[in-house]
Amino acid sequence: MTTSPDPFDDIVLDENFIAGGPREAAADERIAKASRIARGNDRLAAAGEIADGTGKPGYRRLRRSTPWILIGVVIAVAIVAVALLVR
Repeated sequence: MTTSPDPFDDIVLDENFIAGGPREAAADERIAKASRIARGNDRLAAAGEIADGTGKPGYRRLRRSTPWILIGVVIAVAIVAVALLVR
């Protein structure tokens, strides 16, 4: 056992403690927020920016490696061309 005092000994769970806690939004506010989120998701799905569950992938940017792959292919073709010209 430790000899250090318990840091929670000074906490009293009274009305002031409960009143100082975070407030939860009312049910109608939570429903309104969920409705706004659902409308936004429906709009994004209609625009094709998120997957809609049909197996179609959502909108995706090109990966960062795509330019490097292209640069590598150009360098490889240049090396082959130089090798054929020198021969």
